[in-house]
Amino acid sequence: MRAIIAIFFLTLVLSAKETILVSILPQKYIVDTLAPDSFNVSVLIPKGASPATFSLKPSQAMLIKKATCYFTIGVPFEKRWLKKFKAINPNLKIVDMGEYLHRFPMKAHHHEHHHTDGHDPHIWLAPPYMQLIARRTLQELCALDTKQCNLYQKNFVRFIDKIAKIDMRLFKMLQKSSHKTFLIFHPSLGYFAKVYGLHQMAIEEEGKEPKIAHLMEIAKRAKELHIKMIFIEPQFPKRSAKFLAKKLNAKIVVIDPLAYEWDTNIIAIGKAIAQSH
Repeated sequence: MRAIIAIFFLTLVLSAKETILVSILPQKYIVDTLAPDSFNVSVLIPKGASPATFSLKPSQAMLIKKATCYFTIGVPFEKRWLKKFKAINPNLKIVDMGEYLHRFPMKAHHHEHHHTDGHDPHIWLAPPYMQLIARRTLQELCALDTKQCNLYQKNFVRFIDKIAKIDMRLFKMLQKSSHKTFLIFHPSLGYFAKVYGLHQMAIEEEGKEPKIAHLMEIAKRAKELHIKMIFIEPQFPKRSAKFLAKKLNAKIVVIDPLAYEWDTNIIAIGKAIAQSH
């Protein structure tokens, strides 16, 4: 009987999945796509929370202690907490999902938004960038689990094919539009705009609700460009967008760059932008 119990517990130990930490839901989507059911993937920033303001909860410290590695993506939350993570778990391996990518300063994407705290983290929102994010993820998953590497590689090839099809669909869709500027509260679509020849006009000013003078300037430009749609995210305030919507007689559309279902979400965002005039 004791032998049976010992074997049972040994099986549990051997079959225990390693824990991978990620910051946001789209990162979990990537790991789940390449390595379904192979790891426990824990998302630190819950649905609806903002990576700019979220603080770690005491209950999440236990996740950090038992995690093997932490996949970063470059969101503000990470800059504040990475040193504390290493203090909690000195053996925690930090892996940058965007290691193979060139990140741009926020202001490089949109002249209206003078952001000064570094680079734009929203790399997952441009399909061509997603290919390299997935490639870096594959490399680390294979290092963590060499036995399943062939499976992860096959899943990666399928995922890359899917991304390429999404990319071409968006390219054709957005190429047809004669209007290239769209209005958005938080400038999360800089990389998306860059790869599809678009320009995002941000409402927020230096990461905050804009002053009335700035809003009036935006309203004037948006009227000149015949903009009839304003994009907002559930993680940010809506007051300025509502003010502009009345001024422009425009429709407010909610998009969520942090949604888990990256594939369907990125197409939905593209469709909304294509119809924004």
